[in-house]
Amino acid sequence: MVSPGRAALCPGVVCHHRTSPVTHRFSQRVSMVWIDPDRPEELFGRHWLASSQHPAPLRFRPEDYGTPDAPVGAAAVRRDLAAVGVDADGPVRMLTQPRRWGWLFNPITIYLVWADDPALPLGAVVEVTNTPWKECHRYVVPLEAIDGYHVATFDKTLHVSPFLTVDHRYLLRVRSEASRLRVEIDVVGRNDTAPTLRTSLAVDRKEVTRRGLRRFALANPASAHKVSGGIHLNAARLLRHKVPFVGHPKNQDPQHEMSS
Repeated sequence: MVSPGRAALCPGVVCHHRTSPVTHRFSQRVSMVWIDPDRPEELFGRHWLASSQHPAPLRFRPEDYGTPDAPVGAAAVRRDLAAVGVDADGPVRMLTQPRRWGWLFNPITIYLVWADDPALPLGAVVEVTNTPWKECHRYVVPLEAIDGYHVATFDKTLHVSPFLTVDHRYLLRVRSEASRLRVEIDVVGRNDTAPTLRTSLAVDRKEVTRRGLRRFALANPASAHKVSGGIHLNAARLLRHKVPFVGHPKNQDPQHEMSS
């Protein structure tokens, strides 16, 4: 089961596996963090290389997250979840890729919220930002415990990939095994049973120490750049395989307003 625990450094791997209309896989190493959004200094205040207050090689900036109506913070997460029937006043944690060396590429941030049971998160807010438009949408979902996973399904409403239409659903699964946290998101067509795209993120939650934080900040300084570059490189490969390109709906129909 997934427990909130303390702030943690989260090195790991993200994998994409497309099954249709061609089979295509790629994986990329990531460097993420697990923090209480109201207390980022529990991680970012432990070494001069990291900060939540001023520019630093590893930086947490609240304005990098949330939306004008739902800024980063536990209160916004609880308010969003209350609107879908999840009343939880326990810990809130966020898993995210922070700004590194002044640059941010963070397509997904996941917030989890608990009530009384520290092993049973009740809800999630999945904050997705698309590239290159920088539009942000928050998917707010109750979680159901099924076979060791915490699960939710919800409609896709934000145009993210230029190789997928909006007419899909997401299946989110979250689980933890010891210190390893695993997040899986399948993208399934509305009329399909098998996923068109399977994504997984596996990270190890490591204790925050000064030495560990220094290594985390310096060992892979271009991790966000590499993730961005890897996604764009694999987009070029999909084009080479003649996977149909899907333009932004706003560009296809001037009367269209993006759901958000």
